[in-house]
Amino acid sequence: MNSRPPVWVIELAARFWATVEEAPPAFPRDLRDSLRWLTHIQIHELPNLTLARAAAFLARLGVPFPAEVADRPLSGCFAAHFGTAHILVNANDDEAEKRVTIAHELAHFLRDYDQPRRRAVVRFGPRVLEIFDGQRPPTSDEQLAGILREVTVDCHSHLLSRDERGRPKTTATREAEEAADRLAFELLAPFAAVAADPISDRDSLNAKLISKFGLPPLSAAKYAAILLPQDFSQKIWPAFAKI
Repeated sequence: MNSRPPVWVIELAARFWATVEEAPPAFPRDLRDSLRWLTHIQIHELPNLTLARAAAFLARLGVPFPAEVADRPLSGCFAAHFGTAHILVNANDDEAEKRVTIAHELAHFLRDYDQPRRRAVVRFGPRVLEIFDGQRPPTSDEQLAGILREVTVDCHSHLLSRDERGRPKTTATREAEEAADRLAFELLAPFAAVAADPISDRDSLNAKLISKFGLPPLSAAKYAAILLPQDFSQKIWPAFAKI
């Protein structure tokens, strides 16, 4: 097993566990236990979750949600407003699927929402969050400084658009989804714990990810393909939308 996680995955996972004081000592991990101590990240389980149901639920909380995207079933989704994240999970899914969904949506929060805000505040100060929260547009000077310093200075956008086969429509969205998967796997089944016992074949690794770390079969197969890429033969893509 030679596919170590990227540095950014290790750093974001470490920051998250430092925020909640420590990682759970046992597997499988249920991140709901850790997240209950963070008031700015809330988890909501809704039966028969769809985009329309998510939009209606979030509207009642005063959280903006794009209305132009065609309705479809969801395993989960994530929305944030003024620094508070809402993770919605399909209550009908089994516990293994819920674990991955929560980790995936948390990964979106950590990488695609919280990290850009942190970087911008370091560079420009707390007033820059007015831009991220849609309270005002960036000035021309802020836009130029953001480009020069390679820091995002813009209101957050959604990653919801899919084609008729359920695949991300843009390269940026596809990369964000793959990155969220990678961070989610590190949170649930960290590389150091998975690699503690030598495993050389994909089938054994896949079985371990299911039995010890509690990943559902499709997620286990995808993570196994990442960790043992030498015999990777086809693109493994989630059967259900995790956005």
